[in-house]
Amino acid sequence: MIKVALVITIVSMGNLGKAPDVSIPVYYDSFEICNQQLDSLKQVVNATEMTNSKNNRVLRMENREYHHKSYIFWSCAITEQKQK
Repeated sequence: MIKVALVITIVSMGNLGKAPDVSIPVYYDSFEICNQQLDSLKQVVNATEMTNSKNNRVLRMENREYHHKSYIFWSCAITEQKQK
């Protein structure tokens, strides 16, 4: 079954050699519904909007902590949901 996943990626600027943390918290039935979630997130968090190389929407938020800096990215992607 094909689903649209909300993908969250966290990239640490303090350790660029480390692979980014990637999670998929929820699946949607369409890009439209996933993009509605991006619209909602954009209103709540201080994120900038851009497009990736595949021309998909991406939200990016800078996350500064005392000892390091990272970026959080939200995007929608077609994926295959595993059956339970």
